[in-house]
Amino acid sequence: MKRFLVALCLLAAPAALHAQACTGSPCSSTAVVTNLVVKSAVTFTANGAVDFGSVTPGSTATITAQNTGGFGSAAGVILNANQAVTVTATFTTLTDGTNFLSVTNPSCGWSTSSTSNTTNTTLFGCAAGYLTPAAGTGAGGLYIWLGGDIATTASTQAGSYTGSATVKGVYTAY
Repeated sequence: MKRFLVALCLLAAPAALHAQACTGSPCSSTAVVTNLVVKSAVTFTANGAVDFGSVTPGSTATITAQNTGGFGSAAGVILNANQAVTVTATFTTLTDGTNFLSVTNPSCGWSTSSTSNTTNTTLFGCAAGYLTPAAGTGAGGLYIWLGGDIATTASTQAGSYTGSATVKGVYTAY
């Protein structure tokens, strides 16, 4: 067994010595490949509820992502990410348990401000989405604001209708 180990060392020695040979000073090694994977850190935090306000039958409730158009208020989510994220949003049908109302003309916007208005919120198509900056959103987050229209008819039943919106982020996971 000793002879086998000695023979193995003698065979490996020239390659090891050749790789470390230097002809002058200073002596540098060949480049060593280094790697690091920074894990994806993408989070959404709810930021209130989209409130379409109150309407009479036959009218339309409207609230935009810029918080205009009605008696309610826009809301959405806060996105924190360390990379670019494509953000989209969809709305479910609102119901009072028996009757249903749809959100039409969905409205989506983004802002770095905790309040939404026409000055600081940039609109984007909810279905097409918005690609956030590649540098990420930082500690303060990126506010994604939601709104839309809900049309009623003269025969729409009175009641409290609720639904939901889903904000989705697509990114490359590391």
